[in-house]
Amino acid sequence: MYTFEEIIGNEWIIKQIQYAIEKKHISHAYVIQGQQGMGKKLLANTIAKTLQCQRGGITPCNECISCRTFDTKNHTDVFYVSPQKKKVLGVEDVREQIIENMQIKQYQSPFKIFIVEKADTMTQAAQNALLKTLEEPPDYGILLLLTSNMDALLPTILSRCVVWKLRPLSAHAVEGYLLQKHMAQKEEAAVFAEYAQGSIGKAIEIASSEAFSAMREDVTAKICSLQQKNLSDVLFMAKELEVYKENQQFLDLIYLWYRDVLAYKKCNDIKYIIQKDKKHHIMQQAKQEQEDAIAEKINAVWQAKQQLAVNGNFQLTMEVMLMKLKESSSNDRNCRDTF
Repeated sequence: MYTFEEIIGNEWIIKQIQYAIEKKHISHAYVIQGQQGMGKKLLANTIAKTLQCQRGGITPCNECISCRTFDTKNHTDVFYVSPQKKKVLGVEDVREQIIENMQIKQYQSPFKIFIVEKADTMTQAAQNALLKTLEEPPDYGILLLLTSNMDALLPTILSRCVVWKLRPLSAHAVEGYLLQKHMAQKEEAAVFAEYAQGSIGKAIEIASSEAFSAMREDVTAKICSLQQKNLSDVLFMAKELEVYKENQQFLDLIYLWYRDVLAYKKCNDIKYIIQKDKKHHIMQQAKQEQEDAIAEKINAVWQAKQQLAVNGNFQLTMEVMLMKLKESSSNDRNCRDTF
């Protein structure tokens, strides 16, 4: 429905937006930054729908012709800008979809609004082409630039835009959303919320993904059996992890596992365990390992994440990480239960 009431979190941004709409202090260009799944497009759509609403309030009425047309994705004065031929937004895209289009007045709405998805993919030449429009916009023209990497935008672009940075939600807020929408049971919701790292969109995606559940079971089983493996087995396990090469967030699962083990080791209380559906295995491993060894494992996973972030060799990085995970507690027994 695209109303501000539906948006969870970032209340301070919503208040700023609604105040600007109420006082008619609307800028001609905005940058909305946030990681994938944090609601950039939801916010942009809500702003666009509100500005075009015929009742002129600070939230869409959902009853006027403009609101109803917007919900069918056929609004004549709202445009979505995306690459047409390549993976990046080039000069041609910007000229055809924004510059030339904006020269034509709106059809029947107060504004002509352009929502630029993945604005950080604009080439430098495309951004320079957009500058004149930002410097001398028509009264009816509004640009909403959505980005997950604001550093990719030129300073000259940013200086001409109002910038809003979306903040991650708390794990508690994400968990509450999943439970409210009946997308997960209590124990699962806590895991999904932690793994989503403040992103409602990511939480929804993994809650409805059988692939995520399968990956979690597989990764957990591998880590729990690691201490029983010899060197050859460890190297083979590193090879097996290549199935997750394009989804390197599997490392977050490993990190979360050892985080739970350490939390229980230090506090001896299951309320500090996030993955409560695995609490018996976590408690068992915590009892069998030393606190320093668990901390070393967490550090090993973090180092692997950092290495892959700078395009390190995947196979080698996994081999090093797994050997560190095994060696840091080579004298400890690990959990032997089958997941």
